[in-house]
Amino acid sequence: MSVHRLRGRKGLQHLGSLTIAAFVGTATAEAADYLRGAYAPDAVTKSEGIDWAGVYVGGYVGYTGAQVDPSRLRSRLAQEGLPNSTFTSLLQSTINLRKIDKDRTSFGGFAGVNYLWDDVVLGIEVDYTRSALDGSTTAGPYGLSQTAGTEENGVSSTTTARARVHEWGTIRGRVGYAAGWFMPYITAGLALGNIDGRATVSGTWERIDVSSPPARPVIASGSFNATIGRRGIAYGGAVGAGVDMALFSNVFLRAEWQYIQFGSSGLRPEVSLHTARVGGGVKF
Repeated sequence: MSVHRLRGRKGLQHLGSLTIAAFVGTATAEAADYLRGAYAPDAVTKSEGIDWAGVYVGGYVGYTGAQVDPSRLRSRLAQEGLPNSTFTSLLQSTINLRKIDKDRTSFGGFAGVNYLWDDVVLGIEVDYTRSALDGSTTAGPYGLSQTAGTEENGVSSTTTARARVHEWGTIRGRVGYAAGWFMPYITAGLALGNIDGRATVSGTWERIDVSSPPARPVIASGSFNATIGRRGIAYGGAVGAGVDMALFSNVFLRAEWQYIQFGSSGLRPEVSLHTARVGGGVKF
């Protein structure tokens, strides 16, 4: 009987030891969780990405392709060259203003602010870009004549167009998606550029008597020269898309494509800019 009692007592002691050990282990685990914070699992989730909200600044380098289209200046240029005459429409038909294509490196800076709603990022950004986009084209001489009764009117012209775009900037809205350490986005807004655009036409005109062939005496003739253009701020629109990639919680890299279109305003050529650029920034 005494042996069985001894074994029973040892079993109770063993069970008590296990209970105390389990309690101590649980208390230790709870203490560790307390030191890590009441929401430790959320801390692990947050470490998988960054908070994209906030103010940021950065810089970039890129390659810009410019296309200058002076075709809408034909009517205005003809009116300036031979105004309000029977030769005006003829001159307009001889004007051959060709497109100009130029490619150059570009560089600049940007600044903006992001606001975060769940995974959606909304923001406003401004940027400034410099380059050395200078282009010109010359076409002609081209001639055209038209008979009206006993007279033949003829015009011959040579045209030149050029444009200089050395700096421009934009203010745009951005919509992005916070995908951890990456944020793809699209952007659209207003563009302003410092553009110097010119178009020139020069040539000769003559009126010939064709009433008594084969004689073709010249009744009147002359020359002309006209230039239209404007230098200063041009307004346009800008659209683009890109992706920001975080290196650290407050440092990111960027790859972006941007398209800008400036209108002609009737006095200078239309200018469009395609820019592919890479850069980096710091978020505060």
